[in-house]
Amino acid sequence: MSKTPIKDYDEIIEVVNKYIEGLVSGEIEVAKQAFHKDAVMYGYNTQDGFLGGTIDNLWDFMEKAGPAKDLKSRVDILDVEGTIASVRVSLEKDAYGESYTDFHQLLKTDGKWNIISKLFHLHA
Repeated sequence: MSKTPIKDYDEIIEVVNKYIEGLVSGEIEVAKQAFHKDAVMYGYNTQDGFLGGTIDNLWDFMEKAGPAKDLKSRVDILDVEGTIASVRVSLEKDAYGESYTDFHQLLKTDGKWNIISKLFHLHA
């Protein structure tokens, strides 16, 4: 069993919080700081139905939706092992008033954590 430094946990939370900060402000450039340039995302929402493929889908969604001023969030680190991590993000009241659960997979490259994939579920 490996010992993950607390510094890694702090950095993972910081990265995921950039994503949330971007959603709240509606600033795509802020959210982009959390994601690897080749990140992917998959899930369903009420505006588009199925969304799958590059993270550009998130930027398109954010551009249409605008700021999520009333967004509430909770971040739970599920596991960290060396250069990989799994995080659950619970979101309530996005820009459309909807709630989601995201599962993010993070990868540490060149000493920096980034979200490499986002899988999301829309709550009815």
